[in-house]
Amino acid sequence: MKLVRSDSPEVADSIASARTVLKRHLPILQLGLLPNLGIVALTLIGLIVSGQAAAWVSIPMFLAWNAWVIWRARSPRLSWVIKTHADRIFIRLWAGFGKAWHQADVPDVIVLEASEIASVSIRSVEVFIYGPEPKIVQWLMIEPIEAVAQSVSARIPSFFTEAEIRRLGERVYWVNDDRHLAVGWQMCQPNVKIFLQQFAEEHPSIVIGTEDCSELDLNGMWNSRTKPNTEQQKMLVQAMRLGFGCECVQRVGQYKHMSSREAAAYLAKIRREGAGPVEDQVKPSVF
Repeated sequence: MKLVRSDSPEVADSIASARTVLKRHLPILQLGLLPNLGIVALTLIGLIVSGQAAAWVSIPMFLAWNAWVIWRARSPRLSWVIKTHADRIFIRLWAGFGKAWHQADVPDVIVLEASEIASVSIRSVEVFIYGPEPKIVQWLMIEPIEAVAQSVSARIPSFFTEAEIRRLGERVYWVNDDRHLAVGWQMCQPNVKIFLQQFAEEHPSIVIGTEDCSELDLNGMWNSRTKPNTEQQKMLVQAMRLGFGCECVQRVGQYKHMSSREAAAYLAKIRREGAGPVEDQVKPSVF
């Protein structure tokens, strides 16, 4: 196993011939919506003052911003998460770009030889926030061989502080309990099962494990008007770790007679306290 930067010549030369590729699909509308609304608002204000001035200012701003959004969402250099070929697998820990990334000067790609991987599998959790329709969270679980697992366990947590990880866009996690690398599948293409099938075809020597499925059902706690008990707090913390913080705030506020601010503060408190010994689940890709 090696840790390298994604802009190093070694990575660039190797991934150019990669056959199996996982990409992160960033929604263009979501990235550009708020600034575009701001530009429209400035344009309307400008029209009141001077129509010609509004056009000269707003149109270049609109074009420049949306060109950057499209480049950011579609850039092959920034969007890939996993690339593989017959000998090696490249796993990108986070998407590095801009001044902060260059100043950090730390590795952002794990390079694993095919012989260093013991197995690959899928982990799925069906999360019932409210109602009968679940929201599914999935990860690709990569188990290194024992010698490599010891190295990963010692080095992955030391990369960044929590604040740096959130700013730079963490997407891969080391799960200590079962000693797996977990690749979050939020906004990723192709589908995790399709990618695993492609991976298995390219690496027939690697064991493909059975899918691990579980569920987290929060429906039962909304029947009570009292504050969540200890067990329910654990479930809320787990749901937040899976990326459903906004939904939890909304439901806690609605059913526990709290304002949105009170519900957010309450959930932040129990999240900090950990609500006791919460089962060690994989962290979310985005929260």
